Amino acid sequence: MMTQIEFRQSRMKEGVKVTLKRKESDDDEAIDTKEPKRLLTSLPVRSRINTNQDLWKGMSILRQDCRTSGIIPKLEPNLKSDETQYAFLCSPYTDYISTGLMDLGWGCGYRNCQMLMSFLERHEEEGECLLKCVPDISSIQLLIENAWKEGFDPLGAKQLKNHVFKTRKWIGTTEVYTLLAYLGIRSTIIDFHQPGPERLHKDMFDWIQSYFTTEIETKKGRKVYITHRPPLYLQHQGHSRTVIGIEILKSGKRNLIIFDPGRRMLRSFRKRVNYNEESESSNGSSSSEISSSSSSSSSSEEEEEEEEEEEEEEEEEEIDIMNDHHQPKTLRQRLLTKLKKSNRTKSNTSSSASSTSSASSLFYPFRVDDKTIARHRQYQILVLGQVVYHQGKMHWDEKKGYLLNEDEREAMKNVTSLAVM
Repeated sequence: MMTQIEFRQSRMKEGVKVTLKRKESDDDEAIDTKEPKRLLTSLPVRSRINTNQDLWKGMSILRQDCRTSGIIPKLEPNLKSDETQYAFLCSPYTDYISTGLMDLGWGCGYRNCQMLMSFLERHEEEGECLLKCVPDISSIQLLIENAWKEGFDPLGAKQLKNHVFKTRKWIGTTEVYTLLAYLGIRSTIIDFHQPGPERLHKDMFDWIQSYFTTEIETKKGRKVYITHRPPLYLQHQGHSRTVIGIEILKSGKRNLIIFDPGRRMLRSFRKRVNYNEESESSNGSSSSEISSSSSSSSSSEEEEEEEEEEEEEEEEEEIDIMNDHHQPKTLRQRLLTKLKKSNRTKSNTSSSASSTSSASSLFYPFRVDDKTIARHRQYQILVLGQVVYHQGKMHWDEKKGYLLNEDEREAMKNVTSLAVM
């Protein structure tokens, strides 16, 4: 259960109060988390974790051809329509990673976690990358179990029966928070439980806009700004996604720019990519070349139409696939255009360039507007780094950095969150 603790009496804005919440078990079901005393230092945990051979020798690295890099800078042309006033995107260090055939329906939490990790793997602090590598799903499960054994999130461990390895159990913000803290990475959970008028979650949109735009100076004639901000982990009931930016329209409306790992690909494209979660891990360097299957698709137009109908039925959210300015009006036409364009790109380029280009052509993120967000009453956001509440405002504290020292890591064994009330 979640026990609420007042964090500040002052209000973030009219009608909005921020409180600090911590995850606790009931008094009669208290879990003993006492450990032998050890010397805590002010040094970052990162170096100790990254050099722990016993920890990493049993882990597998996510294969490079299971991730699509370099998408963020390529989005700029898609965000220059007449309707767009400004668009702000996260760090280009962020990769797109989708669910594979073996984790459809349950792997979104892991894939969004891996997208956060792709940023951490490339971002340096104090002359060293924040994270050693991006693990595959099985390795993430092992790391979560290791964290539980060290006393992290005892209630969450109990709820999942202290076991996730080689299971299809879902994970969410709490498990990602626990995993990151175990690895010495700072993160903050924010709860948005009050959807507000018309359930449009204006407070959440306001905070996300502030997160991406703070200290960014807009210039006349420029619409798109690529920031150094990490992506955000967005959770609602039954699904999670990665927020990579926000688009502000001249009308005043706003769209979240989303990487959705659960977005289904056309069957013919899955075959062409030749993705298999069973072989997603790699013991080689994480900087290896992206590879792809050389097989081509011979799907008929009738088969493609059937797949598109299946796509429309399975997709819960109404989303807009980002495309060029002359995109067709219907979802079916847009998908057909993308598939044909991908086939032409693949056949007219070298095998190396084809892999990156064809993947990028269909792996576009999605625009999600406030009406779509309104379908769910409650959301959680996990933010890499520290979010603080000061003088009526909740803001991301860049100066705090991402690295935890031993004392901070110890304190994060109890899961806490900021709640917008």
